[in-house]
Amino acid sequence: MMSTQHNYAGIDIAKRNFVIAVSSLSKTKTETNNPKGIAHTVEYLKKHKVALVVMESTGGLEIPAAKAIHRSGIAVIIANPRQTHQFAQSQSLTKTDAKDAQMLAFFAQMTAQKEGWQTMLYHPPTEAEEVLEALVNRRNQLVDMRTAEKNRLHQVHETQVESVKQLIAHFDRLIDELDKQIDDHTHTHFDGKAQVAEQIKGIGSITTATLMAMLPELGRLSHKRIASLVGIAPHPRESGETKFKSRCFGGRSAVRKALYMATVVATRFEPLIRDFYQRLLSKGKPYHASETENLSGYIPWVGGSVILTWLPIRRIFV
Repeated sequence: MMSTQHNYAGIDIAKRNFVIAVSSLSKTKTETNNPKGIAHTVEYLKKHKVALVVMESTGGLEIPAAKAIHRSGIAVIIANPRQTHQFAQSQSLTKTDAKDAQMLAFFAQMTAQKEGWQTMLYHPPTEAEEVLEALVNRRNQLVDMRTAEKNRLHQVHETQVESVKQLIAHFDRLIDELDKQIDDHTHTHFDGKAQVAEQIKGIGSITTATLMAMLPELGRLSHKRIASLVGIAPHPRESGETKFKSRCFGGRSAVRKALYMATVVATRFEPLIRDFYQRLLSKGKPYHASETENLSGYIPWVGGSVILTWLPIRRIFV
């Protein structure tokens, strides 16, 4: 738990600028979202002795500021917008850029009073991790484009079928090239992790790379937090005395996609997962619900919990 004598800040980030709110100040400050504005922001946060900054994940717009603030020695949390939105609703807060920044500052203050809040802190990736993430992101983009062309193949006029097939073949070649680059990069910079992870039936080089690139929290957070981050932890829904069926939502779709087929393979060939899966089915769980719960058990195995006592996977991600 952090001492309450510190100040806390929230930063509402947009493409061109961002709004900064400090817990002890009534007015907010606006800076341009560029290197000069980020440098001014760091000075401003230091001037007001800010100990923790919270900003929302905005598709990467927040990363330059988060890195600079982290380098200055100030703790940073990049929060899930769904989480902060729910917090704002619970506090009946209105939504404007200034109010959002103030809400995030209040969110930072409340978060710092919780036990274990340090596990939420942002840790900048290494250069090797950034390259791996870029490779995996590009592969995912190409796979999506190839899928779109495959779907289009059944809709285009017969005179355009060959054109679509050529484009699909082109995407196949590009994806194969990226697969080789990803495999080389992973085994050059993360060889120990890759070798151990790939001992698990169902985990291949692309799944391993996706986990390391898209889920850097592996090994730092509990299996429940990891499952929630990925979007496979069922969230209860209640209203008064009415209880609705729990649902999984949000999270990191790229990780879910990578783990889906890995889990399908594991339910056939990995005894621990296969037995757990069969127990769920025997209890009358729907097929897809069983797969979701299997994923929830699968991720912590790879990323944090020692499900097999003889295979402490956690250490490879720490």
